Amino acid sequence: MLTMCGRKFFTQTQKRVGLLMVFILYAWMSFAQNKILFLNPVQGKIIKAKEGDQLSVLYRGYLGQTEYFKNTLTEIKDSSFVLGIQFGLNPAAVGQTFQYKEIKYTDIVAFRRSSLGRTLLKSGLSLGAVITSILLLNRMYTQSEISDFGKIGISFGVGIGVNLLINLAIPDKPKHKVSEGWQINPIKE
Repeated sequence: MLTMCGRKFFTQTQKRVGLLMVFILYAWMSFAQNKILFLNPVQGKIIKAKEGDQLSVLYRGYLGQTEYFKNTLTEIKDSSFVLGIQFGLNPAAVGQTFQYKEIKYTDIVAFRRSSLGRTLLKSGLSLGAVITSILLLNRMYTQSEISDFGKIGISFGVGIGVNLLINLAIPDKPKHKVSEGWQINPIKE
């Protein structure tokens, strides 16, 4: 009788340990974050993109045409990823115009990951340039005898010039080309 109780206790303990291991594995899998690993073994470079990062992607569309899309990485799947947020089943039917795209890894031609810091830096520079331009142009317009047409021309010139300088300093154009040896793999960490 003692051996029967020992086996029963061992079996119950084994079940509890197994159940505990399944629970721990499930908890680990639910808290693990999906990432996309861009790997270039030739150049020895690794870029990790996680949900929330900005990606600008050049990819082949349905008809073979090359398309460009830039948005926030919101979902990572086994064979594709989603940029932007999809609301409802059909946003066009509801009148919402949120942009999102699901892009296959095999369709990517080139990419660039923009971290939150890079995005905030670019936005901060743009905001600072707008405020500075407003203050300087306001002072120039009140202290000089420039025609209205001249003021409009100067405003356009300053706005376009500042925008071009910021885009040259911090470009969004995809710079890493898959043809240069980049491999794209989804991972869970």
